[in-house]
Amino acid sequence: MAVTKIDLKTTMTYREHAITSKSFARKLGIELPFAMYAMAAGESISAEQSTLTRLFEVIDGTLIVRLADEVDQEVHAGEMLVVPANTVHTLVAEHPCQFIQLETK
Repeated sequence: MAVTKIDLKTTMTYREHAITSKSFARKLGIELPFAMYAMAAGESISAEQSTLTRLFEVIDGTLIVRLADEVDQEVHAGEMLVVPANTVHTLVAEHPCQFIQLETK
């Protein structure tokens, strides 16, 4: 694989009342899921969980990660949140938000 540079700030654009995503796993030749999301204000991704640990790094705005025990974790631009495998969580964007999600063992 060649050295690859990705400009995360210009990769995704916001769409009104929508969530957009782009997977980088195939482009980068990696097996583990690696994707970027842009969520418009008021959008959310319903409760989900993974058998892998999820890392959420916010590029723009603030992402709210609501854990199964109803505890909200605010993740701001430049911060990363690690959610352990098999942890139920919901993603909420009260304001426009861009983030990358990487899953690892």
